[in-house]
Amino acid sequence: MKKKAFSHLSRNGNVVCESVADAGQAWRELSVDNQGFTLIELIVVTAILGVLALMAIPAYNSYVNSSKIARAAGDIRTMENDITAYLVDRGTLPDNLDDIGRGTLRDPWGNPYEYYNFVVGGKTPLQDLGLHDLNSEFDLYSKGEDGASAADYSDPSSDDDIVRSGDGGYVGSR
Repeated sequence: MKKKAFSHLSRNGNVVCESVADAGQAWRELSVDNQGFTLIELIVVTAILGVLALMAIPAYNSYVNSSKIARAAGDIRTMENDITAYLVDRGTLPDNLDDIGRGTLRDPWGNPYEYYNFVVGGKTPLQDLGLHDLNSEFDLYSKGEDGASAADYSDPSSDDDIVRSGDGGYVGSR
């Protein structure tokens, strides 16, 4: 008895097997190699990734915020040095940040830095909880993320300010 010829083509057109027995063997090998993932396994992996993301996002946001605070403090230190150099060269404090070439500088939140020369007047100096002025010659600060500030330390709009206080002895969060 003569076996009937059989050939099966794969999707790309290549001959996979020449007989029915070969086709059965190929199917068994194919089904063993491609079991895939069950729906439950995919749901569990997705849930684990979701939990990891929920834990990572607040940590990332905290890191970004602390780096913005550090950058603002660094900018304030740099401007403080520029103001001191201006004072040494000219014998007087600059009237505004434009006088030291820093008038267009923005804080990490996109707000302009605030400078207040006490000699020029016009604004209330920043104060601590005891209502004492933070500095004796000038205030230099960032309004922080909310872009709002008040001279009084207890005002909630001042919570995120980055300030220079103690005549430069401290620069950081108010």
